[in-house]
Amino acid sequence: MRFAVLLALLPAMALAAVQAKDDNGTLVELPQPAQRVITLAPHATELVAALKPEAIVAVDTASDYPESVKKLPKVATFQSLNIEAILAARPDLVVVWESQAVSQSISQLQRQHIPVFVSRPQTPQDVASSLRRLGALLGQDARADELASAQEARYRQLLAQYQHARPVRVYLQVSENPPLSLSRRSFLGQMLADCGATSPYANARAEAPQVSTEAVLAFAPELMLTTGERKTLDMWKAWPQIPAIKANRLVSLRSDQYVRPGPRMIEGMQKVCEQIDAVRH
Repeated sequence: MRFAVLLALLPAMALAAVQAKDDNGTLVELPQPAQRVITLAPHATELVAALKPEAIVAVDTASDYPESVKKLPKVATFQSLNIEAILAARPDLVVVWESQAVSQSISQLQRQHIPVFVSRPQTPQDVASSLRRLGALLGQDARADELASAQEARYRQLLAQYQHARPVRVYLQVSENPPLSLSRRSFLGQMLADCGATSPYANARAEAPQVSTEAVLAFAPELMLTTGERKTLDMWKAWPQIPAIKANRLVSLRSDQYVRPGPRMIEGMQKVCEQIDAVRH
């Protein structure tokens, strides 16, 4: 009898309403787990693909991982959303990285009653939280908890290993002309701090502050990193007294795992921590 009742309830359970708060603190509610998802940032695509890849029906032009998303329709760039194409895809959930460039378009989607989840993780702990919350909206709670728990364990291990090690002076450059760095307001800037690095712009108010040559020279970095090609740091070779230049410690962080706050971010953090730790020895 109980078994028969359970069977009768299964369809209703499958269609049960789900909800989760996004990174703006907005409660996103769906009448049932999302079946058609549009992801409009590379990290968002990787998060959803880790949980329910078959649910993704369209992405932005920069999303290229995993391989399966490359063939999907492209309905947005970092600076603009194709509202007509998004609506035509009939999504029951859109996952975005909110920026000023697309904020009006996001509001337009919401006025069309399209549920929007803003995803803006800064640390592996945030990635774990994002996995759990998106897992709830996708009906993938168990899978999400498994992946999130693994992220949290690796993050705790890295923090324990490096946060109390000798601080290393690190300069990070994300643009050559004009030269820009990153503060701890960015996920990559926070990653440096978690690895036990100090930075001349760690506490800047801007996420990507403009670099002062004088400030970098005074800081005397022991390691110089760039998110571009290694040669973008060649400009600093004009000052051979910089410890990083003298020791030829110039490292490129061009892999997506360094610049996308998604499931692979923890692998990037481990490699960054190892690069920083090598300076200590």
